[in-house]
Amino acid sequence: MLCIKNMQVTIDRTSLHFVYVVDEEGMSRIFADFKRNLVMQHHATLIYFSPKSNFIFNKELEILQRRYPSQIILRQMKEKLIDASASIQELLEAVINSNTKDNLILMLCGDEELIHIVSNRLWFLGICKNQIQTCN
Repeated sequence: MLCIKNMQVTIDRTSLHFVYVVDEEGMSRIFADFKRNLVMQHHATLIYFSPKSNFIFNKELEILQRRYPSQIILRQMKEKLIDASASIQELLEAVINSNTKDNLILMLCGDEELIHIVSNRLWFLGICKNQIQTCN
């Protein structure tokens, strides 16, 4: 993957794949953005860390998955983030390798541990820092 530094890049807004990696706190912050990207015909992957089966926005996500089956990938990680470190890397690698859009944008939203671990895994996989966004 090519990393471009210190340069303005024009992104084709019709060919975007957003990958959200969130915990419960982060989910409430990104949900509207996640939904908006689906409505705008972008692909969206959600990797959601929650030990609960009935997590926040669970029903809404089920509806969105039925409405946009070709655009959405949902994956709940029930184990603690620190215990899921290897499996999150495998999942991220699969999502990156199976991406069919021209532009991949990763959004990390959650506590510091989530952002730190997932950022490091993404950098290890060759994702550039300018492709990773965090919400605070």
